[in-house]
Amino acid sequence: MKTLFLTDLDGTLLNERAEISEFTKKQLQMMISDGLLFSVATARTNATVLNMFSGVGLNLPFILMNGVVIYDPTENKNVKAYTIDHKDVDKIISIYEKYNKSPMLYLLRDGYLEILYKSVDNIHQQQYINARDNLKFKRFRKYSGKYIPESTDKIIYMVSLDKEDILTPIHREIVASGSVNCAFYKDNYTDCYFMESMNNSVSKGIAALELKKLLGVDRIVAYGDNLNDIPMFKTADESYAVANACDELKKIATGVIDSNNNDGVVKHILNKFSRGE
Repeated sequence: MKTLFLTDLDGTLLNERAEISEFTKKQLQMMISDGLLFSVATARTNATVLNMFSGVGLNLPFILMNGVVIYDPTENKNVKAYTIDHKDVDKIISIYEKYNKSPMLYLLRDGYLEILYKSVDNIHQQQYINARDNLKFKRFRKYSGKYIPESTDKIIYMVSLDKEDILTPIHREIVASGSVNCAFYKDNYTDCYFMESMNNSVSKGIAALELKKLLGVDRIVAYGDNLNDIPMFKTADESYAVANACDELKKIATGVIDSNNNDGVVKHILNKFSRGE
C-alpha cells in the first residue's frame, strides 16, 4: 500500500522563524532517499518553497497557493493551475472598491508569476512585497486606475493582508457573491489576517485528491495547523494537527502531535515510515 505524507508548511513543518530545522531537513533527506513519498500543501508559491527545500531532494509534485497550482519540481512546470474567470475578478475587485481597498492579483505568465498591486495599505503588505520581490519566478508590478484584464491574462489568485476587522466585511460579501472560494485566516507570524480568493473548484482538499490520483497512491496522511488545512484534513485518510494548531482543526484531526517548534511532523512521519505504515 502506497502512502503519501502531505504537510502544510507555515505553523506546521516550519518553526516559528519560518524555517525548516536542520533535524527535519536531515530526516527528510534520509527518508526520501529510502523511498518516502513526501510532498507539501501550502499557501506559498514555488518561488519560496524551492529555496526552502534546497538540498532536501523533493521529487514529487506539490500543492501551492492553497490548491491553485500543482507544481512538479523535477520538470520545473505546473502540472495543473486553476484560473479565475474575468467576470468573477471584476466582481471581487468591485467589492473591494466599496471599502476603498484593492487585492494583489497573481497572474500566470510564461515561466513566472506577475503580481499586480494598486497600493500598499499597511506595513504587513509592504513586508510581504519586500520579502518576495527579488525571488526567482516572481515579479511585482504596481498599477494605477482600474484593472481591466486582457483576454490573455491568466489570473489565478487574489490576496490581501490587513487587520481582521477591516477584511471581515469584505470577506462576508465575497462569500455571499458565490463567485470564488475565499480563504480567511490569521497569519502565523504577525497579527494580520490573510484573505485569498481563488477559483471555486480550488482547495487544499481538492488538490490533495488530484495529487493522490496523479501519483497513484492508496492513502494520504496529512499534517496542518490552520483553518485553510480543514479541506485537506477532510479528504485525507489520516490527519494530524500539530500541538500549536487552531482548535477547529484539532477537533477534526485523527490525532494531535508535537508542535512545529519541536519537529512534530517529521518525528511522526519517521515513526510511521519506520513501521511501514
